Amino acid sequence: MHQAENRIALLRQALRSRDAWQVSAALKYVAERLDPEQRAALVPDLVELCASPLWASDAREVLERI
Repeated sequence: MHQAENRIALLRQALRSRDAWQVSAALKYVAERLDPEQRAALVPDLVELCASPLWASDAREVLERI
């Protein structure tokens, strides 16, 4: 369980990063590799990204998979 919590914490940190590469890599990982339950834990972060013109479409795409 701690591994999953650590993974979510790291992904949350990456999604909030100012580094475009980190955000992009985190979105890809969340979309392609994370199970739905763990994705659900990141919904607030994904919703926040939807407000960003740069990440809105990618974040919405991930949210649709939840």
